[in-house]
Amino acid sequence: MKNIYRWDNLTRPEIEKLVQKDAIVIIPTGSTEQHGLHLMVGSDALISTALSERVAEVLDKEYGMPAVVAPTLSVTNSIHHMSFPGTITLRPETYMQMLLEYCECLAHHGFKKIVMLNGHGGNINPTETAIININEKLGFPVYFNDYCWGSEKDMDEILETQKGGLHAGEMENSLALYFFPDLVDPCYKEQKTGNYTKETVEPSAPYTFHRMEEMTPTGALGNTYASSPEKGERLAKAMVRNMAKMFSELW
Repeated sequence: MKNIYRWDNLTRPEIEKLVQKDAIVIIPTGSTEQHGLHLMVGSDALISTALSERVAEVLDKEYGMPAVVAPTLSVTNSIHHMSFPGTITLRPETYMQMLLEYCECLAHHGFKKIVMLNGHGGNINPTETAIININEKLGFPVYFNDYCWGSEKDMDEILETQKGGLHAGEMENSLALYFFPDLVDPCYKEQKTGNYTKETVEPSAPYTFHRMEEMTPTGALGNTYASSPEKGERLAKAMVRNMAKMFSELW
């Protein structure tokens, strides 16, 4: 069935009409990388795309702001996962150049409302850096938002054993169980990595680059045994609501 909010489902005339309507373009940024023993390697791309499609629908129907979801960037910056099979990555500088050329294409066709909806922590630093050049080159602001940002209070009320979005942990696995239950291995019911609790505070220290195997032997962090599709549904609804409101106020 045709999804009217997906760029790759539309015809050229339909996209031309979106330009005329000054539509918002949402670019899902994910990754292709290992997610422990239980989650699919496409988790970040699949979840960010699913959330993007729902945000576009809410923007259109509730805010009267036409929106479309551009093709997902599913191979990005995942160098820190390369010791685990299943990971495909670009160098940070390659990823940053791709973002620039991608946005240049959208701007060339007349789109001037662009926001990236991110599902992968490894994209944050290079994307924020790339946006400096993107905005300077295009002459208008392109925005970037991780799907967790703006929903911290909701996440704290829903999650039971961790704060925030640890890699392949309670939050991410709950979203996957909600959106893609057939893709999640049942072994998640027994998984616990890192002794994380709601009270765990990351130590303050100078930043450096770490590979995932330095932090976890399984490739995952957090307590997947505590995840559920019900939590995933609550998380997704809160995130979509908050992101749609946030994006509606950008222009």
